[in-house]
Amino acid sequence: MAGRNDYIASIDIGTDKIAVLVAEKEEEKLRIIGNNIFPSDGVRKGSISAIDPLSRAISKIVDQTQKSFDLEIGLVRVNLSDTHLTCIDGYGKVPIREVVTSDDIDKVLETASAIPTPTNKEKLHTIKKKFIIDEDHIVDNPEGMEAEVLESKVHIVTVSSVSMRNIENCLKKCDLMVDDIVLDPIANSEAILTQEEKDGGVCLIDFGAGVTSYSVFQEEGIIRSGVISMGGDDVTQEIAFAFDTSLEEAKRLKEDYGHAKSSVIKDEQFVEFVQAANKDPHYLSSLQLSEVIEEAYLNILSTLKNELRHHNLEVNIKSGFVLCGGGAQALGCEKLVREFFTRRVKIGVVQRDRVSGLETILMDYRYTGSIGLLLHQEDLPQVDFIMSKGRNGVMGKIKEVLVGNF
Repeated sequence: MAGRNDYIASIDIGTDKIAVLVAEKEEEKLRIIGNNIFPSDGVRKGSISAIDPLSRAISKIVDQTQKSFDLEIGLVRVNLSDTHLTCIDGYGKVPIREVVTSDDIDKVLETASAIPTPTNKEKLHTIKKKFIIDEDHIVDNPEGMEAEVLESKVHIVTVSSVSMRNIENCLKKCDLMVDDIVLDPIANSEAILTQEEKDGGVCLIDFGAGVTSYSVFQEEGIIRSGVISMGGDDVTQEIAFAFDTSLEEAKRLKEDYGHAKSSVIKDEQFVEFVQAANKDPHYLSSLQLSEVIEEAYLNILSTLKNELRHHNLEVNIKSGFVLCGGGAQALGCEKLVREFFTRRVKIGVVQRDRVSGLETILMDYRYTGSIGLLLHQEDLPQVDFIMSKGRNGVMGKIKEVLVGNF
């Protein structure tokens, strides 16, 4: 069995499943060498609701993965979903003596990031948006350039301190060392968005079981991210309520007969199901079922549209929308989103330029978040004070372990 520092693993914790991937560096790519999926426990609406059940579930899937692939997992990257996240844009400005140096860059980034964190919040990500030289020229890397003034804009994501502690404590109980904690939409974007899509302005929507998360990108990088506290489970609940049936039966109806766009149903069929109180066979039409599902999706999309309009972002999404997550796999979802926003829409697929492995894994939407976690890199590696939370506190101890091994 290989040592526990020879590999890097990702653990994508969701409301209904936990996905684990193990990878090793292979030239300029990551090669996936181990995978597993296990039912989640102790997670509600994307957030940890009970540490012990979740710790047991994580320990079980990690143990199974280690035995199945004859390796030992010690260092992990993990996702975080937080309906209470906030996004802040930071701005910094410093004078320059003739030529921009690395110290000048550090200083302007530090100034841009020096924003007080709201009560009970912690900075999870501080992401560089752009540098500006002499109030006019936008550049990616200003080092060595002549200038009188250097400005910087950053995107700061803060999350609940409780959410951070819950993740840390949960993985500590599993005897796992954490390399990084990454916001869900940022991890997903690493796996499936192209640079061309980001440059043109794109919104990534992740239809999860408990929540729907989104992130908006432009040429300067991520400009907005958020979480909507509605997801696939809410669609299931609407079906259960509409037809007076159990959640289990509602989920079966959704997965076997559901369609998110009722207008495309031409050949209406009648589906047998069991109601909650009366076990006698009942029937519903596929059109009725589709109408309930469509309305539930429209509730999610309406909430998203309101958020985009509130932050004046809808006009910036010129490359359209990219969809991922289990909810995006529903028949008619892509068409519904396209007609709702009247923009280009596609189902996201994992980009193969940075990762390799079994095609069955790369094509499986359930591993998208895990792949994104493996691919995530710090946006500002040159400054120690700007790190994802995963590089500080409990997680900071393993930074030396990562360097040189991966």
